Amino acid sequence: LSKFDKLVVMKLRELLITRHKVTVNEGKQDVVEAASKFDSPDLNELVFALHRIEKGIYGQCVICRHDIPSELLEESLTARLCPSCQTAMHEKTDTPR
Repeated sequence: LSKFDKLVVMKLRELLITRHKVTVNEGKQDVVEAASKFDSPDLNELVFALHRIEKGIYGQCVICRHDIPSELLEESLTARLCPSCQTAMHEKTDTPR
């Protein structure tokens, strides 16, 4: 497993244990199966991150396809936007119409 794959699985397992009181093995498949039983935005975002890792597109901005800095990914495992696109999105949503 890649570094981020391991981090995402660990975070999923942590959320399952702390928020949902679920005991789950450390294996990736066990963790994903357990997470899929809950309708939780946090869990869903992490599972989506795992799918992006499997497809080889994790760490790419979903808008411009540039790489998201690893420091940002370490801070937010579910980050989907690079800093430039994130700033542009905030400016767009903060602008009065």
